[in-house]
Amino acid sequence: MENSILCSKCGASNEAGSAFCTKCGNSLAKTEVVDHISNNESYTQDELSLFLEKNQSYYLEKFNLIEKTGDKKAWNWCSFLIGGYWMLYRKMYVQAIIYIIANLILGCIPFIGWALSLALCVGLGIFGNSLYLDHIKKTFTEIGCADSNMRSTLINKKGGTNLVLPILLAVIPVIIGIIASIFIGVMGSMSYYYY
Repeated sequence: MENSILCSKCGASNEAGSAFCTKCGNSLAKTEVVDHISNNESYTQDELSLFLEKNQSYYLEKFNLIEKTGDKKAWNWCSFLIGGYWMLYRKMYVQAIIYIIANLILGCIPFIGWALSLALCVGLGIFGNSLYLDHIKKTFTEIGCADSNMRSTLINKKGGTNLVLPILLAVIPVIIGIIASIFIGVMGSMSYYYY
């Protein structure tokens, strides 16, 4: 729908000027009017909202700006601060693996590795929204031939967010570190008794 208001709670599309969401009853007073993303016929505004799941108004605003101006630079604090985790959260798994490996390799370069890693983080902060939009377009191209019932299922499966994987990848190293320090402590105390 052109000039529709997306509900910030459920993502449903409502007519411009509506005070409350017709689907969930949420107040639309603070929700901005979002234009249809131009030059893309592979998905509807409702499908895009379903794919985004969370922070729809933020991403729709950024995507509209990228599409209208053609400028792929649109700052994203999450992609800058927690790049790989943000990509995993947004189900950009291949991009996340490439980013994490690149960051690890750059971090191993003596003297300038930290600067190169920081440059990579800044680059992702600048181009993260554009990278996400490209990922969305590619995903919709892949599911373009599916019938309407299967299409909704595929959008739910491939879109949305994955909170479990980033949390696991953040917690596992901490758990391994704790176990390793306990093991080293126990081994150190055992060797003390043998001397």
